[in-house]
Amino acid sequence: MSEVSVVLDKLGFWESETEEDHITIYGMDFPEDHAYIVVTDDGGNTPEDNRAPLIVACYDENDCFQWSKELKNLFILDELVAANTPGSKELLTAIQNYVKPKKK
Repeated sequence: MSEVSVVLDKLGFWESETEEDHITIYGMDFPEDHAYIVVTDDGGNTPEDNRAPLIVACYDENDCFQWSKELKNLFILDELVAANTPGSKELLTAIQNYVKPKKK
């Protein structure tokens, strides 16, 4: 089990293997918003490096894509979940409103 998977499990994410790509994805349900998010690396694969960018994609209950957000790394996701209840409207809004720092 990778460090990334341990952290995501601790944060309340579920784990699933995709049928078509045979990769492990991590997700979280947002019942109040009738939505869920999926976390991958910036190549659409299983995240393995806790310092690499993460892509969070949001889908509605019919599996229709809604939006995506690039997070700087796993530590940012950890901070967002620590500040907001997992699966809450507030967490979904915090992720959607996250602004990645500009490179200097």
